[in-house]
Amino acid sequence: MKRVLLAAATAIMVLASVTWMVTWAGQNKKEVVGLTPEHVRWFTPPYYKDGRQRAQLLGDSNQGGAWVDRVKIPVGGRVLAHTRTWYLGEGKTFDPAKLKGYPAGSFIVIPPGVPHFVAAKDGAVIVQVSGVGKFVTDYLEK
Repeated sequence: MKRVLLAAATAIMVLASVTWMVTWAGQNKKEVVGLTPEHVRWFTPPYYKDGRQRAQLLGDSNQGGAWVDRVKIPVGGRVLAHTRTWYLGEGKTFDPAKLKGYPAGSFIVIPPGVPHFVAAKDGAVIVQVSGVGKFVTDYLEK
């Protein structure tokens, strides 16, 4: 059973990566895209009420198409359950006991519709998020 789940997860990751690359390649005109840290523009969307910030590195997650964003979470910050190294847990409500640590360099795939929550327990965290299509977060907890 675990092998089947691992194979399915791997297939989803590969498909998502290939879909994203093909979509981006179709939008791109053979140019190098690069940003050094001092050129990353951080902003606070009106729906971030908890100190988080966001940076759009490529594309526009508010418009759809291929995109890459980063999210900065301050120390002690947490993100309530929503569909959409963080400590990540699955479930419809925030439960610190379910958090699993993912150190720097980790890779996580969260399929659409899987309720999850995150927290920055040990220090500020910057997470890079990518996808194809408009980015929408549906909070299950208010």
